[in-house]
Amino acid sequence: AEAEAEERAERASRTSERTTLSASSGSSDSGSSASAPSSSSNVSGSAASIVAFAKAQVGDAYVSGGTGPNAWDCSGLVQAAYRTAGIDLPRVSQSQSTAGTQVSLDNLQPGDILYWGGAGSAYHVAIYVGGGEFVGAQNSSTGTVQRSMDYDRPTGAVRVL
Repeated sequence: AEAEAEERAERASRTSERTTLSASSGSSDSGSSASAPSSSSNVSGSAASIVAFAKAQVGDAYVSGGTGPNAWDCSGLVQAAYRTAGIDLPRVSQSQSTAGTQVSLDNLQPGDILYWGGAGSAYHVAIYVGGGEFVGAQNSSTGTVQRSMDYDRPTGAVRVL
């Protein structure tokens, strides 16, 4: 467990370095990542901090109204993950489902917010982490988990970044 905690801290440090490097490089893009498939291993910048935070919460409890640090509800987890990137999101899933630009489920990028239900009337949200998977605070029996989108297909997604 101690080695795992050290590894998590080292990953967070690398994420922070990448975020700093990404921010200092301006908006130029080499284009090399445009054709690369989305996976959590090649995520950088704000998306990397959001994904890393979400993954670090896997195994935490689900509590209705939970906003951390060791127990979450779905929208509390999403809100806290985005806060690590300096982005303030609304507190509830209904508002989070319209907080960005609607994107196709076929065009997801790590850090996108997935929602179940309608845009503006979503009853659940989670964070896309790449590789066809999401992290979400599901319910009191499963807690915070990382799952394949095939397990529970979302209705839609929004991109805030």
